[in-house]
Amino acid sequence: MLDSNGFVDEKNGLVNRPILIDREVYEQELERIFARCWLYLAHESQIPNPGDFVAAYMGEDPVLVVRDSRGKLNAFLNTCRHRGMRVCRADAGNAAAFTCTYHGWTYGNDGKLVGVPGYKEYYYEELDMEKWGLVPVAQVDSYKGLIFGTFDPSAPSPQEYLGDFAFYLDVMLDRREGGTEATGGVHKWIMPCNWKFAADNFQGDNYHVGITHLSALKVGFSVFRVNVGRSLILCTRATATARRLTNLRSSICPS
Repeated sequence: MLDSNGFVDEKNGLVNRPILIDREVYEQELERIFARCWLYLAHESQIPNPGDFVAAYMGEDPVLVVRDSRGKLNAFLNTCRHRGMRVCRADAGNAAAFTCTYHGWTYGNDGKLVGVPGYKEYYYEELDMEKWGLVPVAQVDSYKGLIFGTFDPSAPSPQEYLGDFAFYLDVMLDRREGGTEATGGVHKWIMPCNWKFAADNFQGDNYHVGITHLSALKVGFSVFRVNVGRSLILCTRATATARRLTNLRSSICPS
């Protein structure tokens, strides 16, 4: 077991750099954080209809977040139970079933195994298909539109897990009666770095904005908020119009 003493000096506000690059630290994070915590998977507005799905990750494990044909919200490991190939290679879509492109095992959007080539000839009809469905994520739940999953079957509910931090989510999620909605698709980046670099950067490192993103600021790139019906959306523009809208955002979407 790795001794974590000395990694963080709270008194002096210092962090030892190996915490961001050490492989053993990362392996423990996968075990203690990503395998146990509630992880954000998607927004309910991304899969509003039966059969809708989006692909996501929990740690290094690919998962499918699916609303099955009955409208139930599910999440499964995106790996075939036969040889481990992915059963879906799309980022999002709508499907009644998912078929592995290796040996053709087919799963319904509820995760059940519904088709096996050679079931009679190769398996002599003795394969118990009820036992070989997609591996489900232990718990899946949503909080005000945000879908979370955890591999820990004994984890507390998302509401208990969030505790007092729920207040800060509510400030954003409850700003309008209609709640929030994900619009315009999804941007994804592959970053060759430890996950904590990205988390630290996006959680509030405004110190870098005027330096790293100076060129974007010079062309007027801004983020502004707009009401659409009863929902709140975030928009980005890099035009003079965006600058004018940003200046008027108090009247468009008052605090």
